[in-house]
Amino acid sequence: MTIVDQNVEYRPLLMIIGRKVCTHEVPLDPAYQYVAYQPAFETAWAQLQYDLGVFDTLDKAKQTIHEMASKPMFKENFLFVCDQNGHLVGSAGLWPGHHYGMERLRIHYVAVSQAHQHHKIGSSMVSKLVMKYDATPGKYPLYLATQTNSYGAIAMYSHLGFTAYLGAYEGCTKKQSEANWTLATQILREKSASSF
Repeated sequence: MTIVDQNVEYRPLLMIIGRKVCTHEVPLDPAYQYVAYQPAFETAWAQLQYDLGVFDTLDKAKQTIHEMASKPMFKENFLFVCDQNGHLVGSAGLWPGHHYGMERLRIHYVAVSQAHQHHKIGSSMVSKLVMKYDATPGKYPLYLATQTNSYGAIAMYSHLGFTAYLGAYEGCTKKQSEANWTLATQILREKSASSF
């Protein structure tokens, strides 16, 4: 995920991807590697999320990762990417969401350090998680929540096969969802014209 652009209006968005739409995992750049979760990553993860504008405070980010890491499903559902020096530069996971009135897995907390963006780390992590989801039985498409001021992330998700969800969901009517995506499309056009 690119940094949240605080100069762009925030509106919530959902995106979905059908099963078997993403047919291959984007290879991770050889300068990076997937590593198993280590408790020492909590501080680096919190800092990464905070730096990208996902959390208002570093303490909230630390509390969130600490709570998630205490759940049994965390280690098997979150990815961590380090550079050649062992520094955490990216993370993403499959985590329960409740946007549809029931618990469903979604792509969550996708983040790549600003200094390491544009190396397809985000695409690699998300494609790997989509493939993992597709390998598990279920009838629902995978989804993710994003926002209009994360237009770089929206472009990446679209490239991988995610599409706009225009229906109603918890806290958002169908009309609001459509209006939010109209704004998002306008922002993406403007930003691509200026080569964001």
